[in-house]
Amino acid sequence: MINRANMSLDKKMYITRSIPIDQEDNTLLSLLIKGDSSAFGLIYNKYANQLLSYGMGLGFDRDTLKDAIHDVFYKIYTSQESWENIRSLKSYLFKSLKNRLINMIKSENDLVNIQQENLNFTVKVTALDELIKNEDRDYILQEVEKYLNCLTDRQREAVYLRFIQELEYDEIAELLDMTPHGVRKLVSRAIIRMRNQNIALFFLLLSLNSFRL
Repeated sequence: MINRANMSLDKKMYITRSIPIDQEDNTLLSLLIKGDSSAFGLIYNKYANQLLSYGMGLGFDRDTLKDAIHDVFYKIYTSQESWENIRSLKSYLFKSLKNRLINMIKSENDLVNIQQENLNFTVKVTALDELIKNEDRDYILQEVEKYLNCLTDRQREAVYLRFIQELEYDEIAELLDMTPHGVRKLVSRAIIRMRNQNIALFFLLLSLNSFRL
């Protein structure tokens, strides 16, 4: 049983850690540029579910997301001239999906000036069976979701992209249409707000890699 009164974690490590460049993505992108068609399928298999989870966090249903993800990959496949300009494959895919979803909203609702701030972002938590005992799971999930609810939609999205998807601040800035400095402030304020809510359980879930949509 987890000692709920004495849980302590080094929270600072999650805030200041250096995230390495994904060499696998660089290799896949290089193969794609060289004309290796199998690389495209590997990229799709690697990121389709991650894009689905991100889109669900933005409030879209599975059918809509499957269409949007298909559109994203189709556009990439038919825009070979742009492949060499992709700096980060992961952030490029996330940004492409978000743009596609916003365009779909505009088209369906005849909207022109919808802002990213109008998109609600929600995160749900699951626990890995082999890492968290059954008697602790319900308590952990309730507590973590309660703490996440204290954040704004933008803060939740930034925290999700930084600590779960492990994007760099400049990559998150492109997704949220902010400056990297602005994203750092946004994440910092989210961490402070959660820390004030006794957020040790949140960082426990991060350490167990059990925090997902």
